[in-house]
Amino acid sequence: MINYIIYVSFTDAAPDSITRLSTELAKYNIAGGIKADDGRGYFLPPGTFIYHGKETINEVRDAIHRLAETIQPGASVVATETTTISWTGLKEVPNPA
Repeated sequence: MINYIIYVSFTDAAPDSITRLSTELAKYNIAGGIKADDGRGYFLPPGTFIYHGKETINEVRDAIHRLAETIQPGASVVATETTTISWTGLKEVPNPA
């Protein structure tokens, strides 16, 4: 499997565009959060997503761009293949009670 980080932004974004996109991408196991080695989860910055799959980087980029354009025209997408991810300052996903 290949690890991808994807960033999506919209020209003149409507207030709910990223939220709607996040909901749609979640249906395809494209997440707006990341899990640490200790099992704790963290929210990625708005418009940033992570995906593990076998598709090529161009297939991932193009599929997300097509979906984003159905949410709002004027989507920009950057996809990167990653081997190591490090972060700081991300908000932790609350642990459900």
